[in-house]
Amino acid sequence: MRALTKWIVVLTAFALFFTSVGCAMQRRPEEARQDVRQPTRPLREATDRVDRVRDARPAETMRVADNIAEDVAKLDRIDSATVMLMGRTAYVAVVFDKDYTGGMTNKVKDQVSKRVRQTDPNVDRVFVSANPDFVDRMGDYTRDIQQGRPIAGLADNFMEMVERTFPAAR
Repeated sequence: MRALTKWIVVLTAFALFFTSVGCAMQRRPEEARQDVRQPTRPLREATDRVDRVRDARPAETMRVADNIAEDVAKLDRIDSATVMLMGRTAYVAVVFDKDYTGGMTNKVKDQVSKRVRQTDPNVDRVFVSANPDFVDRMGDYTRDIQQGRPIAGLADNFMEMVERTFPAAR
């Protein structure tokens, strides 16, 4: 009788153990992956956002740089240019001469960047585009600023346009 009681206790213990383990919540692979902390933004994007904050408030530092635009427009192949400065960063929209059949090349970007830095040595970074939409929007922002419209509302829209035009700048 003692042996029978011992077997009943052992079997009951095993039954309870396997029942509790079997009923325990199992983790699915999707749930396990959610616990892994991965950066939501690339390091470059985070660095650029810090740089933008370091450059001060955009509404206070955003300005039209007609003197730089005039110097850039004097370069070969370029008909006109629009330049906006935000802190120590220059955004340049260029329109090529009608006779120029090439597109935006690294050589052209380097020439424009060099001319911008020669005209204003305080500029650290230069972004250049001949994208027609970018050129049109830069012209609109320039007119708005020159007509005295508040820059505060323009700065956020301008930065969104820049991030779309220059994805590497994020």
